[in-house]
Amino acid sequence: METVRTSGETVRASTSGGNVSVLRLRTRWGLLAALALAAGAVPVGPIAAQEEAERRTAELIGQVVSASTGLPIEGATVQFMGRVAGAITDAEGNFRVPNAPAGKDSLEVRFIGYEPSYAVLELQPDVTTRVTLTLSRTVVRIADLTVEVRQTRRARNLTGFVERMEKGFGTFYTPREIRTRNPRLPSDLLRGEPNISVGRIEYGRAEVYLGQGARLGCPPALYLDGMYQSGMQFDDLPKEDLGAVEVYKRDVETPMEFMRTGSTCGAIVVWTPGGPGFLDWAGDLPEPFE
Repeated sequence: METVRTSGETVRASTSGGNVSVLRLRTRWGLLAALALAAGAVPVGPIAAQEEAERRTAELIGQVVSASTGLPIEGATVQFMGRVAGAITDAEGNFRVPNAPAGKDSLEVRFIGYEPSYAVLELQPDVTTRVTLTLSRTVVRIADLTVEVRQTRRARNLTGFVERMEKGFGTFYTPREIRTRNPRLPSDLLRGEPNISVGRIEYGRAEVYLGQGARLGCPPALYLDGMYQSGMQFDDLPKEDLGAVEVYKRDVETPMEFMRTGSTCGAIVVWTPGGPGFLDWAGDLPEPFE
């Protein structure tokens, strides 16, 4: 047996017939390689496992009903707030999201005339989850007014359409202009207008921002026949409701009757053809406003 020292490491060998057979060899680099190999074999940690689970999909099935009547709501929009996934309810109020990302997220439900509803769900991978979601009617609290007074107020604001247009503030769309443009969605009426941002159409609607609202990420206030609509957006309206439209991009040009306290994101005012006095008003407009 012969011992040879090289570079601070010990090699023990035996010689027989001039041949050297190495019995044992350890180096610093061999030890490091063994440690690296062992580290690579450590099981996946909880964070990596969670990321892997979130990449998997789940199925969400449910129904949207009225909170007061329990009847199904057709045409409601159901959308995950943190992900691009959603659906629109059918005639029975049913919806299905087949490839929703698994994990925890908030679900938003919207329909015209109802307050938006929100629910927090945690979908398990490869599991079908069933839910029932409810919507409550929008409640507008006003002082004690008779129907006659409300109609008179509406007629006064509607008649002021031409007066406000002649002042040069805001952007106005008359019944003739709306019929000529024939928009598929209300937001299409505003596409291409300066200082107005209209996003892509997703789940049957597009986001609309006016003036600084695009930078601040806040939508404009929406008024329907002179009444403020809480939680509604322009594309929540059917295009048939567009009789005449007023758009105010900045708070400094917005009339006082269409200004919300603290609002800096502008306003969109819609007058519906089915409202009282609209047809008489539209028929009395001078050329080319009818």
